Amino acid sequence: MAIFPLYDVMYQSSILEYDQTITSEEKPIDIINENCLHYGSSYHGRKVAVQHHLEFRQKIPVPIQPTKNIYTFPTQAATSFNCIWLFFHAIKHIENREQLSTITFINGQTVNIETSYYTIQKQYNRAGMVKVLMEQLM
Repeated sequence: MAIFPLYDVMYQSSILEYDQTITSEEKPIDIINENCLHYGSSYHGRKVAVQHHLEFRQKIPVPIQPTKNIYTFPTQAATSFNCIWLFFHAIKHIENREQLSTITFINGQTVNIETSYYTIQKQYNRAGMVKVLMEQLM
């Protein structure tokens, strides 16, 4: 549902899944790239394809595996240490809380993110655009 950066000596990421949370020694961007590769392309390749069709330049949503509806989007620049990756299909609701956004996932779990509602909503909408594009291309 989401991948969060960790500020730990051993672990670089916290992966929030539907029924558990997993810690990883890999950085969030490396997990994204590894999953893109697992499904047949690199993160860079997916990013360039989205840019080609939609002309997005920053914070590019990533179609990790379009045939399985796995789309993700960054809350900041993908190279930023503080970047959180949210998965489009797992989001039920986004709520505005002053300088925070509260994300409610499909399993009812909520998280507060220190990113504006405007940014999260825009990224969510852009991920939806990528999903529609990929469905048209398949």
